[in-house]
Amino acid sequence: MRVRVKFAKTGIMRYVGHLDLMRFFQKAVKRSELPIRYSEGFNPHQIMSFASPLGVGLTSEGEYMDIDLKEKVDATSALKALNDNMVEGLEITGFKYLPDDAEKCMSAVTAASYVVTYKDSKDDACYIDNIIDLKERFFDESGSINIVKKTKKGERELDLKPLIYRFNLIIKEGVPEYDLLLSSGSTDNIKPELVIKAFHEFIGLPEFDELSLDIRRIDMFTGEPDSFVSLGDIGDEH
Repeated sequence: MRVRVKFAKTGIMRYVGHLDLMRFFQKAVKRSELPIRYSEGFNPHQIMSFASPLGVGLTSEGEYMDIDLKEKVDATSALKALNDNMVEGLEITGFKYLPDDAEKCMSAVTAASYVVTYKDSKDDACYIDNIIDLKERFFDESGSINIVKKTKKGERELDLKPLIYRFNLIIKEGVPEYDLLLSSGSTDNIKPELVIKAFHEFIGLPEFDELSLDIRRIDMFTGEPDSFVSLGDIGDEH
């Protein structure tokens, strides 16, 4: 039986890459004594998969991992056992049994939500008085947002507009804060840095430095734009 585990990755753990995170969870699951299922063959390994990897330096409130168990355990007890084996910056927030026909989290992701702001309140973007109006011209009133995206195979032109499902902007204590819902997954994976860079270029700001951004992933979703479902809303605790 498959279980979907939801977890938050914050603080110092933002600097831990995906492979190291996988190794940590393999050890943590073993220490928690959950009856996890192993693959067959000469080199058995825990049956475990993760949703879309989080970039180094980003934090998240909505990360997901699917694991296979040999038998059912109490969800509340399992969540506590896992949290007892976490480190600072990692917290298990959900433990749900999946229906038999549920798609694996790795392939199910079609969108992700983010909150993006600036680390420095003196960033150039903080001094643009009409940035809300410019945002409306950039997104709400535009028919397309054309950029050149770098890929492993080179460069290609891309229209970001149909891949941005939500682009909200508010000013919080004098600093712009972006609320984004973007296409994610194996087909069209749009990083928030790419969207903010395109916006910076549109409003005529100087060189863009993605390290100037504080990016927090809020959640991941499956389904189509008119009917997104959080990965954490699939399944139940019993």
